[in-house]
Amino acid sequence: MMLNKKLVVGMIATAGFMLSAAASAQVYVGATVGKAHWNDDCKNVVSCSTSSNTYKLLGGYNIDKNFAVEASYFSLGTISATGNVGGTNVSADMKGKGFEVSGLYKYEFTPELSGFAKLGLASIKAEGSGAVAGVGAYNDSTTSTQPVFGFGASYKLTKELALRGEFETRKIKFSGDKEAVNNISVGLQYSF
Repeated sequence: MMLNKKLVVGMIATAGFMLSAAASAQVYVGATVGKAHWNDDCKNVVSCSTSSNTYKLLGGYNIDKNFAVEASYFSLGTISATGNVGGTNVSADMKGKGFEVSGLYKYEFTPELSGFAKLGLASIKAEGSGAVAGVGAYNDSTTSTQPVFGFGASYKLTKELALRGEFETRKIKFSGDKEAVNNISVGLQYSF
């Protein structure tokens, strides 16, 4: 729990740092949408959906031409499953969302095209809900701090606006289990 509080304080400090530097061309904001694949085995179920729609809102600060720090809020969407256990119908949903702070290493291939690799920490809230026929419904949630890894590219459309694409992977912890969630997204990034 202490690590989650430190992560939130770090994210607030990063956001304040980025806002104070808003007059420079080193600050950027952006948004992406995409698809996530949850590595759930889906054994012993009638139907199972392990893909979900995702989105992310981000803000960053370019320390220099090769390094940046970035904070973001993300949603990993919702997956669901239905099955039959001992003649009883059951259904379950799980969704994930959170905040993260990452360091980025960037490399410029051309004046318009650059790539990046990122490493950071994410505070992820996993929420599960379900129903058992004839018994009732349940809800549960778990918040954990997990590493996030990713890589991507951006292509400048104008001096301020760039197209951004990336791949990220995180782990989600729920009821003692950890699942990897891989996300591919595209979006826009605006530099001030």
